[in-house]
Amino acid sequence: MKNRGDFHIHSLYSDGIYKVEDLVAIAKAKGLKAMAITDHDVLAGSIAAKSLEDDSLRLLIGLELSTEHNQESIHILGYFNSEEGLEGLDKFLMDQRASRLKRAYKIKDKLLQHFQIDLDMDFVKNISSVTRGSIAREIIEQGYPYKKEEIFSKMIGENAPAYLPSTKLTTEDGIKIIHQYGGLAILAHPVLIKKTRIEDFIKMGIDGIEAIYPANNKSDEDRLLALAKKHNLLVTGGSDFHNENDMKHGNIGEFYLENPFLDIFLEKMVK
Repeated sequence: MKNRGDFHIHSLYSDGIYKVEDLVAIAKAKGLKAMAITDHDVLAGSIAAKSLEDDSLRLLIGLELSTEHNQESIHILGYFNSEEGLEGLDKFLMDQRASRLKRAYKIKDKLLQHFQIDLDMDFVKNISSVTRGSIAREIIEQGYPYKKEEIFSKMIGENAPAYLPSTKLTTEDGIKIIHQYGGLAILAHPVLIKKTRIEDFIKMGIDGIEAIYPANNKSDEDRLLALAKKHNLLVTGGSDFHNENDMKHGNIGEFYLENPFLDIFLEKMVK
């Protein structure tokens, strides 16, 4: 079996549905060589996973950092080889998560105002980083008759009545923060970015782009791989796993990085 890595996975620490140990077990069962848990604005899940690393599966410490550029949400994946020296970053992320929590309560008010959805917010007690995905899942679990895609398109997606951005952190500053703590900064799911050219983020100092991603078609992937080659950028890839058979994302190991890109990326991670 060829070596494969999935470097975009979410756990219960943000808007995934699985515990860290379950995600690691699934990755091992699927024969992955490497993976990273990349929860939104929180390192705890990936740090917990690191302790489960063995000869069969390399685990990177990662996160998906929320930033904003050109009035659009831009996510930057940050990857670190160890947790050493990340205390300052973790403190910064606490502030990011506090902003997310405040946003969740404001979204609750907007959901009630515009859609008569009176969301019970007790669920936030069990989540380190509250995302729109967390909110969408709770709307469904609390018995409201909507599908996730409908909730995003009509209620909490960008330009919808109950939408609010999660942060005012600029993309350029987000990249600098990841670099400050010795990480690699990768532009997440560039195919979803609508208002800004990828070249603009390259000028900001990203180390690579997530060229393998569930929302890509073959043309998208070829274009992103060519862009990475032209600008000497790292290539990464992943499923953006949240839940099995999620129409918006992939299953663990379904979208993956393989050689030569896998070895290049892992070698770059060695300090």
